[in-house]
Amino acid sequence: MSLDIYVYVENIDDSLIPLWVEKLNQRDMKCEIHPEFSFATASGYLPFKIELRDSKRKELLNNEFTSGFELDIDDFNLEDEIQDSKPKQNLVNKILSRKSSPVYYVNSEIDEKLKKCSKILYFRWGSSYDIFELRMALLSSATLAVLTNGVCYDPQDDIWYDNSTIIEDALKEVRKYENLLEPDELKWEKFEEWL
Repeated sequence: MSLDIYVYVENIDDSLIPLWVEKLNQRDMKCEIHPEFSFATASGYLPFKIELRDSKRKELLNNEFTSGFELDIDDFNLEDEIQDSKPKQNLVNKILSRKSSPVYYVNSEIDEKLKKCSKILYFRWGSSYDIFELRMALLSSATLAVLTNGVCYDPQDDIWYDNSTIIEDALKEVRKYENLLEPDELKWEKFEEWL
């Protein structure tokens, strides 16, 4: 099963990568992003090297792991999205020149934030391959949303996140997930080298 998180941003470029990694490293771990990663060519699996600094699971400490998620970037234009979702006016309304009510992509508040966005980042991960996929996808998407003043959306639960608490909320969810797993559900891959 795969899960998604979308982050809508005004623009994104590689100058953000060092700050992104720095902020991720403030969340109970030390991580590195693949050295050849670039937002300009992002498409597909994005690997990280991870070392947890804090965990209730002692077997996860003092080890280097590799994990990641699928990252794709596409263009986004709010007006185009609204036009695509607008209901067609029927003949009677056209003849009588009735104006249709405003159409929103989400609602007036979220649409106001999305107006400035020109890119959408798709974060996709599986929930069964390794335990760190959730950690890296949630914390990475939340951190980028905050750093870019972007908008983060969970399509599975239809939630538009508030950036003021998104990183802390993501970290709570990650800790809860990692701590609830049974020992036989702990799957991971040790880091050996960048491929």
